[in-house]
Amino acid sequence: MFSVEMPVTVSGTGGSLYKVLRVEPTATILEIKMAYRSLAKIHNAYETLSYPMARAVYDMSLVSRRRTRTASFGCSGQSGFHPARKWETDQCW
Repeated sequence: MFSVEMPVTVSGTGGSLYKVLRVEPTATILEIKMAYRSLAKIHNAYETLSYPMARAVYDMSLVSRRRTRTASFGCSGQSGFHPARKWETDQCW
């Protein structure tokens, strides 16, 4: 069963949920959903970068992604990082 609750006010935003999501009161459900998802991404970025351990893990993931895109090993013409391959034992003759 659907229940209707009293309007919610949010401190620091003038009391409007529309202001929190930065949408007009005439916004469609799709516009509200898109605004929510946009703010959720910002919140997630803040949560990740504000904690030193989470930030370190994120920074390491960026380094590994950069290596994967720029490194090229092997003779198959495929690019990518292959930590198990060694040049001395995996030469392409």
